[in-house]
Amino acid sequence: MIIKLKSKNPSYADLSEDQPYFVIGIEADDYRILNDTGKPYLYPPELFDVLNSSEPKDWITEIDEDGERYSYPKPLNKVGFFEDFFDHKYEQMSVFWHVVNQRLTDAA
Repeated sequence: MIIKLKSKNPSYADLSEDQPYFVIGIEADDYRILNDTGKPYLYPPELFDVLNSSEPKDWITEIDEDGERYSYPKPLNKVGFFEDFFDHKYEQMSVFWHVVNQRLTDAA
């Protein structure tokens, strides 16, 4: 899935208006993308237009009791994965960058 910011928003200074973003996953309906600083943060979908809605076939999708969607590739689909990533745990950082690099290579 590829998205693009609808318009520049001062609340999201780490996103550019003319930049397409590759969606890494969906968490509580928010899109996880690499922002302009290279951080895999979550953003509300209403900020974006969808340029390409196709999603990787290997995403594991779950809907929680509140109806919120969670979709990630299997290696990233573990409770606490991104907490560990942001705590700079080597294994999660390595797995994350491997998955992202593979996705970008496949998209090229």
